[in-house]
Amino acid sequence: MSLAERQQLLNLNVTALKSTQALPGFVVLAEGMPVILRVRNLSTDLGITNGSQGIVKKIFSTICPAGFTYATCVLVEFPHSRVNLSNLPKTVFPIVPSTWTFTTLIQAEGDRPQRKIQVTRRQLPIQPAFAVTGHSSQGKTLPQVLVNLHEGGFA
Repeated sequence: MSLAERQQLLNLNVTALKSTQALPGFVVLAEGMPVILRVRNLSTDLGITNGSQGIVKKIFSTICPAGFTYATCVLVEFPHSRVNLSNLPKTVFPIVPSTWTFTTLIQAEGDRPQRKIQVTRRQLPIQPAFAVTGHSSQGKTLPQVLVNLHEGGFA
């Protein structure tokens, strides 16, 4: 696979796919960044569930043979959880990549025609949480909220 094809796959918008595992191919991560867990419930007893909000505390990464840097594990603090793992601060949980497979079309490049390929992605099941929708905020206690009601909304 060419570098251009890899880049095309990273920028592919898969959120429209009818899959509960569809996550963006490329997400910028930074320590201190708020994130939302987007995976089946890991532990309801500990409070690590789909939609849980946390803060990135540490990022472990490596470089693949094609030269892309990717995260292999992220330590996320879930402040409202009951997590207490040895060798980690209280409420910090390691998030590792999950795997999912889908089929897509790769656009033509040079003399190569458009073709259908099966892609297997290993990616962290987290998304940035700088903003939340009204639906995802239901049932959450948010200390501060900024709402724009000028553009319509619900009556």
